[in-house]
Amino acid sequence: MKTTTLDSDRKTSFFNDRYIWILLIISISVRIYLGFFTYVIKNDSVAFIQNAKYFADGDFLSGLRHDFHPLYSFLMAVLYKAIPDMELSGTIVSISFGTLTVIVFYLIGKSVFGRKVSFVSSVVLALHPYAVRFSVDIISESTYFFFFISALGLGFFAIVKRKYYLFVLAGICTALAYLARPEGIGIIIIVAGWCILKDLTKFKIVWKEKLVSVLILATSFLVFSMPYLVYIQKETGHWSLTKKKALSKVVGVDVVLSSGNGKNLKKEKGDGHTKKKNVSQAAKTIAKLNKQGSDKSTTSSDRKITKQNTHVRIDLKKLKIDVNSILYILDKYLTTFHPFLFVLLIIGVIKWTRVRKVRYFGFYIASIIVFYLLVFYRLNLAYAPAFHYPSRRHLIPLVIPAIFCVGIGVYATGSWIHEKFQFDKLKSGLRGRLRNVWIAQLLILIIIISVLLPKTLKPQRSDKLGVKKAGQWIRENSHIQSPAILSDSFRNAYYAGGKHVHIERIEQAINLAREKKADYMLITQKEYEIVEKEMRPFVQSGQIVLVYKYPEKKSLNRRNVLLFKILH
Repeated sequence: MKTTTLDSDRKTSFFNDRYIWILLIISISVRIYLGFFTYVIKNDSVAFIQNAKYFADGDFLSGLRHDFHPLYSFLMAVLYKAIPDMELSGTIVSISFGTLTVIVFYLIGKSVFGRKVSFVSSVVLALHPYAVRFSVDIISESTYFFFFISALGLGFFAIVKRKYYLFVLAGICTALAYLARPEGIGIIIIVAGWCILKDLTKFKIVWKEKLVSVLILATSFLVFSMPYLVYIQKETGHWSLTKKKALSKVVGVDVVLSSGNGKNLKKEKGDGHTKKKNVSQAAKTIAKLNKQGSDKSTTSSDRKITKQNTHVRIDLKKLKIDVNSILYILDKYLTTFHPFLFVLLIIGVIKWTRVRKVRYFGFYIASIIVFYLLVFYRLNLAYAPAFHYPSRRHLIPLVIPAIFCVGIGVYATGSWIHEKFQFDKLKSGLRGRLRNVWIAQLLILIIIISVLLPKTLKPQRSDKLGVKKAGQWIRENSHIQSPAILSDSFRNAYYAGGKHVHIERIEQAINLAREKKADYMLITQKEYEIVEKEMRPFVQSGQIVLVYKYPEKKSLNRRNVLLFKILH
C-alpha cells in the first residue's frame, strides 16, 4: 500500500502564518455569534458567578469553599475589575480560552504533521458544535480545554526533545488544568509514564535524566497546586484531589470495595440488632437441617447447586452492568465526537499507522484517551444508577486530540479522490484548479463545515427563556427583599435576585412550598397538570395566585412556564 506523505512546511513564523489568522477569525467569530444567542446561563454558571463575586470582594475562603475548582471563577473576578459585569466577564473568559485552545491545537499539530493537516484539524475543532457551545457558557470548560491541551502538547515535546524547561511548563499547565477541573491531574500520570517508558532499552544510561525530568514535572505541578490541595486537606480533614468526590471514587476504588467481599464486610459491620437477628435466623436454619438428617447428602448437594446458581446470576448481573457501562460511554463518546467526523477519524487512524515519523505521537494520544475512558468507566459504575456519568462536558477534552485523526482523514481522502478521478490531468481553467490536491482536500473540509455549522450555530437554551423572564419579572415587580423561589432550577432565583428552594419531585411542590415558606413557585405547564388537583383548592381560595406566564400569549405548549405567588 502507498504510504501517506504529510506536508512538512514548518518554517513559517507565528505572526506570518496566515492559517493562524484565519483560525483566529473563524474561532472568535463563531463563538461571539453564539454568545449573543445563548439565551439563558447554565445551572452551574450560578455557582461560578457567586464564587467570582467572593473573589472580587476579597473573600477568598468563601470562593474556595464551593466544590467547583477555583481557577475559572478567579479569572472572572480579575476581569470583573475592568468590566463590571460578571456575566459578560465570564463569557469573555470562556470565549478567549476557547479561541486560544484552537490556536494551541494548531501549533501542536503544525509541529507534528505540518501546516495543512493541522489547519484542517483546527478548522474542525474551531467549528465543532460542543467545543463551541462550551466555549461560550459561563463554566470552566474552555479554560480547562486550553490548559489540558497545552499540558498535553508540552508534555509530548518535553519527552521527545528531553528539555527540562518543557517539563516545567508541562507541570505548570497541568496544575492550572487541575485548578480548573480535578481530572486535569491525569496528564501528570501520562507524561511521567511515557517519560519513563520512552527509550526503556537505554534505561541504565538515561535513568538519572528520567528521574530528574519526572521530579521537575511533579515539583512544578505541586508549586502551583499545593496551596489548593492544602486547603482541601484543612477543609475536609483528609488529603484529597477535590471536594467533589473522594479520591477513592475518582479512581473507582470504592466500587471494588462495595462489591463481592466488600458488601459482606459492610453487612458484618451492621448494628448489633441486625447481627443478633442474623444469628437467630442461622440457628433456626441449622435446627431444621438437623431434623432432616435422613437426607443430609441430598440437601448438601442442593445447597451447593443453589449457591452455584446464585453466583452465576450475580456474575451475569455484574457482567451486564459492566457491558452497559462500556456501551454507554462509547455511545456518548461517538455522539459527542459526531458520527460524520467519526468516519474520517477511522480513515485517519488507518493512514496514521503508515506514517512512521508521527506514530509515537499517536500512541501518546491514544494512551491519554484510553486512560481517561477507563477512569470514566469506573466513575460510571460508581454513580449508576443514580445518574449517568460522564456527560459531554467530560468527554469533549478526549474528542479534541482525536480530531488530529480527522485532519489526516481529510488529507488522505482528498488525495485519494484527486488520484481516483485524475484531477491532475485536467486542463487549465475553472476545472483545472482541481489539479492541486490541496483544493480537493479543502472541498472536503467545506462539506464538513456545511454539516457541522447548523448544529454549531443553533441558539442555546431558547426553550429555557421562560426561566429567565420569570426571574426578571420577580425582580421588577416583587416588593419582597430576597424572595424565596421554589423551582428545580437555580437560575430562576439568580435572575430574580432571591433565594432558591430546590424541588426534586413536582409531587412535593405544595407541601415543600408551605414548609419552606416560599414566596413564589415556578413550574412548567406539564408539571402543573400533574399537581393541578392538589393546587386547585389553594388557587380557588386565593392562597396561590398565577402572576406571570411565559410566553404571555395563550399557548398549548406544555413547556410554558407558570409563576405562582404564594400568600401566607
